[in-house]
Amino acid sequence: MVVLDATTYRTIVHDIRCYEGLSKGCKDFIETKHPNIPAFTLGSILSTQWQLRMKRTYRKNPNINEKYYEMYKKRKDDGENPGILLRLSVELIIAPSLLASSILEHTYFADGDRNHINSAKQAIKDTTLIKDREFAYEVYLCSLYDIDYGSFGNAIKQSIGKEYEQKLEFELNALNISFIDENVLRSKGYDKTPDFKLILPIAVDGFVINWIESKALFGDDAIHAGYLKDQLLCYWNRFGPGLVIYWFGYLDVLQSSAENNTMIILRDGFPDRKSLTFMNPGSIDDS
Repeated sequence: MVVLDATTYRTIVHDIRCYEGLSKGCKDFIETKHPNIPAFTLGSILSTQWQLRMKRTYRKNPNINEKYYEMYKKRKDDGENPGILLRLSVELIIAPSLLASSILEHTYFADGDRNHINSAKQAIKDTTLIKDREFAYEVYLCSLYDIDYGSFGNAIKQSIGKEYEQKLEFELNALNISFIDENVLRSKGYDKTPDFKLILPIAVDGFVINWIESKALFGDDAIHAGYLKDQLLCYWNRFGPGLVIYWFGYLDVLQSSAENNTMIILRDGFPDRKSLTFMNPGSIDDS
């Protein structure tokens, strides 16, 4: 069970905020410093903190991005080894892929083409579109070493999200729990939908739920408050109480929040079979 107390969580956040370097290096650092906490949990906390850091330090501005490009060209002309953009990203406190994207959008592809932003985004994913081979390699390194904003990192995150949704679906099917997924709900006109709406409710430790939401991340207070406002309250209003699974754990203070055990319940995995009460005669029970 991964439910972190506030002191442990603040220590991890402090370690991340004090780290100077790439997020990839920070991931290795905090995993070494906190060996008793699952790597996926630490990685999720790191990703959230890195996004907050970028909100403070990263600005998209043509003049600034031109300056970034001039900094790169000067270092290249001075004979620096490859990895110039990576080193610049550390100095400027900007994620490597964001730095590369800014230069591509506002400098390299800014030739009057109305689609230059789309061209830049495509070039981040496929660096063969960049004619300058040395600069293409710099952009490739940015994507490779950026676990939060790079194309590789984004693909991994999307894959993990789908993996845990499929894991949840497998658990429901294994217990013969009938459900409607979000695609079916959207086809019925619902704009905001949980991952799975149960045909018949079940009870988890005596708490009746009508839907389940899968979150392949760590739930801190800010993240949970955002989901509560933008999604979970809407689900509750439409479908009644439900279950939110933060697969990589959550802060213990969320257990004492006003909505917990009234509108929703939180878990860090699919509930143990012994905690379930079925209202569907076709479901598996303990008898």
